[in-house]
Amino acid sequence: MYRSQSSLLSPGFTGNALGLLQKLQQGRSTLELVHTPHECWPFRPGQFTGKSCPALRVSVLDSSFNPPTLAHLALAKSRPPSPEGTTDHGVSASENDYDARLLLLSVRNAEKSLMPGDATYVQRLEMMYLLSLDGRHGLLISADINDNVAIAIIDQPIFVGKSTILHSFLRSRLASLHLSLSAGTEAIHRPKLTFLMGFDTLVRLFSPKYYASEEEMTGLLQDFLSPEGQDCRIICARRVNVTIDEAVQKRVMTTFREFIDRDRIHFLNIGKDEQSFSSTDVRATVAAGMDNWGRQVTDHIADYIIENRLYASNAM
Repeated sequence: MYRSQSSLLSPGFTGNALGLLQKLQQGRSTLELVHTPHECWPFRPGQFTGKSCPALRVSVLDSSFNPPTLAHLALAKSRPPSPEGTTDHGVSASENDYDARLLLLSVRNAEKSLMPGDATYVQRLEMMYLLSLDGRHGLLISADINDNVAIAIIDQPIFVGKSTILHSFLRSRLASLHLSLSAGTEAIHRPKLTFLMGFDTLVRLFSPKYYASEEEMTGLLQDFLSPEGQDCRIICARRVNVTIDEAVQKRVMTTFREFIDRDRIHFLNIGKDEQSFSSTDVRATVAAGMDNWGRQVTDHIADYIIENRLYASNAM
């Protein structure tokens, strides 16, 4: 038996998501917030006073979410790595966590296009919302930030471009929030973005075929990850079910070794089971009529897949 998930969506969520998606697809916008937990996001509840504060730390989980799995949830709830040589002792959970989290869906993917049988973008956004509920119900780290998860859509396939758009969008949003309290915009600091991804995505990020030339790739990534540039960081989840050509893996590892050494890329163990979960496997298992796919997703997502008959040609 499954529970209907439509009642868990916030009022008007689906209609709002559809309208914003059409806005992007018509070229009238490049990024839209589909859901925010409160009007002052990306600040934590009660954090925004209009006074100067340190740069906000925002994690960005950009994925296809087709469907979201427990691997996505493990990445979404992960905390920033502690600086080398330090520990978390004596540090509160909120001090050693992101100020805000963003689940991001791109309507243009560098390698993946919408295929017959896939969940629609609106369905993926609905599942992302359900995933954020699973995060709120005790699975994120600290009580004062566990409601600070937003959902957005973006019309940009390349991470470097996504970072540029996000920085511009967030700076404009922060400026509007400060003006709403008649505070000076000189108090605004550019947010520090950390992109969360799997190893297969990291390989694509450092693959020249997605850029005009290898020289362009090198320059863009230097700007993307440099403290003097966009000052982004990457947290990469180790995966056990990703098959990557050994020669490609060796070349890519050589390419981003300098960024690992410069503390711009970190690797993360998300759990023995979670590192083997994948959206591709969920879709294939559902399509094959097998029933063991549910262990890879949350109960909310499993119920949603069943309710909407996703990924299967016949009713379940």
